Amino acid sequence: MADCLSLLRQYNVQKKEIIERDNLIIFDQLAWPKHVKTNYLVFKGAKESGPKDYYMLESLLFLLKNVALSHPLYIQRANTQKIPSVKLPDRKALLAYLNGETEASSSIDKSVPLEMAIATPAPKRHRDNTPDAMKKAKLESKQILEEKQRLAAKLSAPKEGGAITDQIRSLSEAMSVEKIAAIKAKRLAKKRQTIKLDNDPNADQRSFMDSELDLTRDVIKKERHHKTRTNVLLSSGKTFDNIVELLKSVKAREEGRTGNTSGDMQKQAKPDVRQVVTHGYNRYDQEKFRGKEGCNL
Repeated sequence: MADCLSLLRQYNVQKKEIIERDNLIIFDQLAWPKHVKTNYLVFKGAKESGPKDYYMLESLLFLLKNVALSHPLYIQRANTQKIPSVKLPDRKALLAYLNGETEASSSIDKSVPLEMAIATPAPKRHRDNTPDAMKKAKLESKQILEEKQRLAAKLSAPKEGGAITDQIRSLSEAMSVEKIAAIKAKRLAKKRQTIKLDNDPNADQRSFMDSELDLTRDVIKKERHHKTRTNVLLSSGKTFDNIVELLKSVKAREEGRTGNTSGDMQKQAKPDVRQVVTHGYNRYDQEKFRGKEGCNL
């Protein structure tokens, strides 16, 4: 379990609130008396002798609260409030440990037994015993008693709109048998229309069909009609009366171009008969050629 010195250091480093109440120093759920001894040794000079002494938890907390004061002013204020002060040789090392600057200190005696913490007691409620406060409490109790009596009187009083049993008569005396039978038949017919009978085999099917019908109606209401090619062509806002004439004119124009181009190609493809000379085989031409070779020899 944590000791009071370690908790004081932890709360001081983490800037948590330390409460002083009812001669206790409270660390959240744990508390120690103000005059409890810690395990931090008090400095002693060479000439001083005697048993070891330790600082009280109240002294260390008072030092942290007045750390901004100079040491003489701190001692003066501690003496005024009758709190044992921290000696000057211990001040620097003690503050360095409590502020988290050092992890340990040679003045901490780990062998000394420490006092156990107690659970944090609930704050005591201050009771005002002055005559004015007692008179006020008495008046409040008197008013509460009057309110209770008034409420009890209201609950016990008869209701204005309640039924008067003295004036109740039998139904057969006020109405005839035929009229009572007609009222019963009318009530039964209305009940059949409003309440589903348990022995009806088609009741579940009808309810399912009704729910499906309602769902279908909701879907149809949210349905959107998208435009397609067919929808656009069938639109009543546009007319295509002259589309046939337009197609005929385009076709005629295309046919005219095709006829002209085919005629030019036929003209270019016809060969010139006059220029083309066909040479066939002739045996006399070969003899003429041989005779020319003999003359040359």
